[in-house]
Amino acid sequence: MQKLFDEGQIYKADYNGYYSQRQEQFVTEKEKVDGKWPEIFGEVEEVVETNYFFKLAQYQDWLIETIEQNPEMIYPRFRSADVLQFLKKEPLNDLCISRPKSRLEWGIELPFDSEYVTYVWFDALTNYITAAGYGTDEFEKNWPADYHVIGKDILVPPHAVYWPIMLKALNLELPKHFLVHGWWLSSGAKMSKSTGEVVDPLDLIEQFGTDAFRYFVTREMNVGQDSEFSIELFMSRYNSDLANDLGNLVSRLLNMGSRYSEGKVPAASVDEQPEKDLKGLWLKTQDELIPLFEGFQFHKALDRIFTFISGINKYAETRAPWQLAKSDAPEDQAKLQTSLATMAEALRLGVVMLTPVMPEISDKIRGLVGADNFDRLEGQLEWGNTLEGKALGEKTILFPRPEKN
Repeated sequence: MQKLFDEGQIYKADYNGYYSQRQEQFVTEKEKVDGKWPEIFGEVEEVVETNYFFKLAQYQDWLIETIEQNPEMIYPRFRSADVLQFLKKEPLNDLCISRPKSRLEWGIELPFDSEYVTYVWFDALTNYITAAGYGTDEFEKNWPADYHVIGKDILVPPHAVYWPIMLKALNLELPKHFLVHGWWLSSGAKMSKSTGEVVDPLDLIEQFGTDAFRYFVTREMNVGQDSEFSIELFMSRYNSDLANDLGNLVSRLLNMGSRYSEGKVPAASVDEQPEKDLKGLWLKTQDELIPLFEGFQFHKALDRIFTFISGINKYAETRAPWQLAKSDAPEDQAKLQTSLATMAEALRLGVVMLTPVMPEISDKIRGLVGADNFDRLEGQLEWGNTLEGKALGEKTILFPRPEKN
């Protein structure tokens, strides 16, 4: 603030306008509904006072040009249109950034005038750079941010107009991208403490674990759009995707490994159509996953992963190791050992891509099939035989069914 003031970007002037006591902010006539102030503003009074202003308006054309020339700046892209519509609708006003202490005592004192405190949005937005080390040697290491993640309801004007202009005025780089997320809805309405439409995530985490909760919210949220949250949806995902598809697959593999291969991952010696089909499904899945993750299509990436996990279950049904185990024929025994090795390797690959969303469960499954931990994806996504001879863990229930009251 001192820097901007010294450079003439902040000035003092009289202000005449309407002030909402409840919201502690100035409002305009255009915010009236049917000629009346909405209830959210409470009592509104006309005030005249002297305040400090940030020269916002002079950067309007620069911001429009910046957004138009950088289509990747705001994601999803349709949010760019919302910002540009706001910017092109009418000229910006300079931003009132202070309150006199005579009316508001608890704010942060202006460094250049002890009779005033700074106020939203200016004081709130500066936290982003102070948290990144502004004014210290650490700042260059941390700034600019790759992605500024923000909710859709406070994109315009604070984060898409005030914030970029503040950075421009300070001669600082903008975040490389703004990632704008939607709301969680309950029965079609925004979750809100004031309406009582809330779910305490800690209750679900205590009962089902952090990873199960992380999976649900990542699987259900289409980034940029609103998404529905309900206990019924959570339980449906928990039971079908986690307990049935993934949990039962792990349990089945460990059980058969203990019975048919002395508790170790056997060697794969057969490569027939069932194996080729599953390997082909992995190649297709692998090609799709990274672009989907990089494009914030996490829900689609998880859908692909669990399609692959379903493919492993389908492979098990096709090979039917429990039937092969009844035969002493050498070719059937080879198929039996191959089926267990193939299931273990496919499971390793699947949980590699689950790691960002379900780190604890993924680590546990890798340990159960004898796979090593890893720090980076390089070298982890190729189908191989690194598990051959590794010890399988004891049968484990990864996703226990909730106890019925």
